[in-house]
Amino acid sequence: MAFGNGDRRAGRDASLGELVATATRDMSLLVRQEIDLAKAEMSRQATAAALSVGLIGAAAGLGLGALIALTIFFGELLTWAGLERFWSYLVTAVLLLVIAGLLVGVAVLRLRKLQPPARTISSVREDVAMLRHPAAAAGRGGPTPAPAVASIPPSRANGHSGRPARHEHPQS
Repeated sequence: MAFGNGDRRAGRDASLGELVATATRDMSLLVRQEIDLAKAEMSRQATAAALSVGLIGAAAGLGLGALIALTIFFGELLTWAGLERFWSYLVTAVLLLVIAGLLVGVAVLRLRKLQPPARTISSVREDVAMLRHPAAAAGRGGPTPAPAVASIPPSRANGHSGRPARHEHPQS
């Protein structure tokens, strides 16, 4: 049976060893090309992320300057309203500390509500159990199936792996 990958120069079909060598070489090339593509995409994304972080840093610096200006404005406003300058700036500082305390309190409450990723933990535990005891996962008494036909864990039965979806890009 000819596979069409035979060595036509010698007028014969390729041997099984040559076919395996060709397939291995092609797979190696494919993996290297995929890695190069991933590096190129990540490089572009890293550059965009670095620029974004720089812009956020600049915005934070400007925001800090605005907060300082508003603090001075509020202190001067209280002085204009009749308080001594010392008291007006003290009231402004205490007001800012109260606002900061409220923000920290809200953040702590929100952090306490966070839960560990239960679906991911369950999926990983099932995978580890299946790898440690493949006969138990396949059922007792029968031959161990190949990994390609192993049963799908219940958390993955609906088609979701619990991992972020990969978006395939069309080949050009």
